[in-house]
Amino acid sequence: MAVNINSVYQKVLALLNKEQRGYLTPQEFNLLADRAQNEIYEAYFHKARNSNAKLKDDDTHTDTLEMLEAKLSPFLKSETNTNVSSGVMTLPTDLYKLDIVNVSFFGKLNLATEVNKKEEHYITSLGEHSLLYPTKIRPIFTRVSSTTIRITPTPNDNASCTVNYYKKPTAPSFGYVVVNEKALYNSNTSVDFELLESEEEPLVSKILMLSGVITKQQDIGQVGANAIQMTNQEQNS
Repeated sequence: MAVNINSVYQKVLALLNKEQRGYLTPQEFNLLADRAQNEIYEAYFHKARNSNAKLKDDDTHTDTLEMLEAKLSPFLKSETNTNVSSGVMTLPTDLYKLDIVNVSFFGKLNLATEVNKKEEHYITSLGEHSLLYPTKIRPIFTRVSSTTIRITPTPNDNASCTVNYYKKPTAPSFGYVVVNEKALYNSNTSVDFELLESEEEPLVSKILMLSGVITKQQDIGQVGANAIQMTNQEQNS
């Protein structure tokens, strides 16, 4: 289940009020909420890379990589993509990180291996008779830009390909109506966080840390930073 945005906002307001550190408007909160979610989301990928270098725990309930994969699973998408022209594929508009590309040749999907531009140039310069040259059974792809990749060998235009990727998180939004000059939560216009429920307290802490800049109270930002540091220490212990 996703994190309810009203629950996070009310906790942030309660902590600010407890410390007598002012008020965070819904507009300010929404900006910080989006940034906080994106920072936590990006951290998953960094932690996953570091976890790959560690010994794997047999217990799936405590293994770091398993837990990160569970947190990332709501963002993993698979899409049939036919936006291919002259070997260049246009990637999905909501793509955040590319995972797997399968390319269709003669009606069969084959896994494409990602190589960088230097590797692509070296491999293709060897010529089609080289054992390293990509084939329709083992194609390669290279990032051309943030929105396109180039596939070798060149598939037919509009070839059916399958792209597995992690999508961008949807921006959270605290929707509200004004009653007696107060912003009251409106569930009909609100957008919850896409992170799992277990991330509610880290979201509160990170938003508090970021709010120190807006409220011009560095110490309240430090409260959030200390909470984040404590959580990281507990997770790494």
